[in-house]
Amino acid sequence: MLTQLASRQTDQGVVTPKTRSQRSAGFTLVELIAVIVMLGILAAVALPRFTSVSREARIASLSSIAGSMRSTINLVQAKARLAGLKALNANPGNGGQSALIIETGLGRSEVQFSNLCPESSAELGDALDMADYMSLSLTRDMEIITDNQFTRVGFQLSNSSTSGCYVRYDSFALPQCTVEVVSVDC
Repeated sequence: MLTQLASRQTDQGVVTPKTRSQRSAGFTLVELIAVIVMLGILAAVALPRFTSVSREARIASLSSIAGSMRSTINLVQAKARLAGLKALNANPGNGGQSALIIETGLGRSEVQFSNLCPESSAELGDALDMADYMSLSLTRDMEIITDNQFTRVGFQLSNSSTSGCYVRYDSFALPQCTVEVVSVDC
């Protein structure tokens, strides 16, 4: 029995078992080292798996955002074609761009003259951004950067396609606007 491992001698010379509560309360050095070794092994096994799961979750989030962007592009281009718009070879200028406005469920917005894609950041109509078309619920570590040509949504935004963890929408790309997931640093 564990409580009878140690013994003591009484005043009468009779040896009686020493209980665990009578021994010093605490852990031995061997027990502490064993626990530290087990925690080290657990950390060595669990940490890479946790990191991999975090990376996969970020990439899945970005893939979902990219899919939403592609759906938005298809919807806006279909509305533009139904409105009788056609892609132009040259920018019609400020006066001509007002003919490139379409009506959507979210409001009126212009499309890019060369490919009928929604502008990353429109100036005319209700000036809808690509992000306005999507119902994004951003986490605290995500951000959006939008300019006239690009919309970048993600975790580590960069202007480079060789680093970062984000989705990049290019509304000016030819012959078709592009949606690219950059997952190098996810």
